[in-house]
Amino acid sequence: MSTARPLVAFGEAPLTLRDVTAIARREADIGLSEAGRDAVVRARAVVDRLVDEAIPAYGITTGVGSQKDFGVSREAIARYNELMITAHATMAPGANASPAVVRAALAIQLSLFARGRSGVRLELVESLLARLQADDLPAARLGSSVGASDIVAMSQLALPLIGRDGVAPGGGGPAPLPGLAAKEAISLLNSNSLMLAQAALALAEVRALLDAATLAGALSMEGFRGNLRSWRREVDEARGQPGQSRSGEALRRALAGSRLWQAGEARFLQDPLSFRCIPQIHGAAEAAWDFAHAIFETELSAACDNPLIDTASGAFISHGNMETTACCLAMDMLRQALAKVIEASGQRIHKIQWPGFTGLPTSLAAEPGAIGGVQFLNLGHLAGANVGAVRQAAHPALLNYSGQLDDGVEDVAGNAPQSVAETVRSLVPAWNVVTIEIACAVWAIHRRGLAAADLGEGVRPLAEGMLALLPIGTEGRRIFDLGPLVELVRATSGSRGEEA
Repeated sequence: MSTARPLVAFGEAPLTLRDVTAIARREADIGLSEAGRDAVVRARAVVDRLVDEAIPAYGITTGVGSQKDFGVSREAIARYNELMITAHATMAPGANASPAVVRAALAIQLSLFARGRSGVRLELVESLLARLQADDLPAARLGSSVGASDIVAMSQLALPLIGRDGVAPGGGGPAPLPGLAAKEAISLLNSNSLMLAQAALALAEVRALLDAATLAGALSMEGFRGNLRSWRREVDEARGQPGQSRSGEALRRALAGSRLWQAGEARFLQDPLSFRCIPQIHGAAEAAWDFAHAIFETELSAACDNPLIDTASGAFISHGNMETTACCLAMDMLRQALAKVIEASGQRIHKIQWPGFTGLPTSLAAEPGAIGGVQFLNLGHLAGANVGAVRQAAHPALLNYSGQLDDGVEDVAGNAPQSVAETVRSLVPAWNVVTIEIACAVWAIHRRGLAAADLGEGVRPLAEGMLALLPIGTEGRRIFDLGPLVELVRATSGSRGEEA
């Protein structure tokens, strides 16, 4: 029996990160609520009045940026808006945003319009909605924003609305509008929707990655025969950090029913810190993820379109809500916490194949010798390279902007797009490291002769699936591909990445 797809009605309630992810993956239907429709109409009436009364209003009856002091006549408004979109859509070589990111960006923009703070026409909102419903997606280049609105990329996303330069519908979307009206160009380009879209999908993937890292740590404890007394609930309660308590509970749940809880199973009184401190390190990442989730979920409904249309007073308000320091800070912190998780994972990868720590043959080979084992496959080198990549990407982006854009008007910027991009860049190597840890742990479990029934209930399916993919006993007979192992770990944690 099929389950009905959820409906996200823009303007009905604040958009959530879960909504954005579902829309990006085409797992939800979308529409415009009656409340959203009414909010758009009321905000548009304010803009029409400002134009009718020739009131100087930034981006409505004047230019923008360093050209803000120049007026735009009523007769020139339509042409000015069309030229602004085309001019601001300057193309530079680089990667395009994925379809999933574009879907998410359009959804965020539609939700903002439906809050009634932008002042665009209802016809424009309906055109954008129809394009997203038809999945007739425009293209946008990444790497053009300093974190004070994704001006260039959002202009590129708006090009099909006016059919400029051959950018026209090709996948069932609506025909181009006959033109743009006052305020519409600046509303289309003046948002952080593309950055927020990337961030929403990155947050979902980091969530899955942290869950996979929990399973990896638990399996490493099994393969190492670590001392679970250090993971007791009393330890977490004595620390009092909510993230650590949540991480500790997840680790204990993964190892429920494991033989490792029995007396005499642990090999050491105290394990190396990379094993003993998993709840503390993962707990810090849990706290960072919670902080980032709260910041970005709030930003999905933040009015960053400048100027803001206040329907209650009938006024426009110039502001700086497009500034992204909070987003950059949150993503920087999350990326650094993730790097610490991956760094510790890398240490366990080496410890679990180190005879002095495990009591097993060098490289987890069947017997001491020159052939066989995980190092014979260079898993240690791969892990080291990927740990290095994650650590390199962890450097903060917050203070990297030092610019004087628009004749000095834009002298500070939040740099959130760079922070999000570095987070996305760290995900592939992070998945590789977690997968290699799981592979090495399962290899050690196999070498110890432990059956699936001896392991924790939460890790048994992954251990059995991983064991079937490992070339134990056939090392070197064919090239080993880590790809299927990574896909298994991703599937187990529910992650499909931003290209879904």
